[in-house]
Amino acid sequence: MQVAAINRAAQQNYATFKAALVLLQETVDEQVRGLIAKVEDADIPGTAWAVPSADELKSLCDKAVREIEQFSKDAKDYEAELISRNWRV
Repeated sequence: MQVAAINRAAQQNYATFKAALVLLQETVDEQVRGLIAKVEDADIPGTAWAVPSADELKSLCDKAVREIEQFSKDAKDYEAELISRNWRV
């Protein structure tokens, strides 16, 4: 049945999408925050290029995390709608 194949494809695409969101959240939590900690500890000379302070980077990172969480929440709401329609778009 074509409908069943399309529904399976939709479920697989959504699972891939969710996995990408989880990977993004893990990357921000582990890698980006680690890099910010290194910037915080770095001794940057006054003649260096202008770079944001560690506090500014933390603020931007926190904002990105909030956006990712909101996007995940919206995706979860849409998932409920897809399930109610048997994964038909």
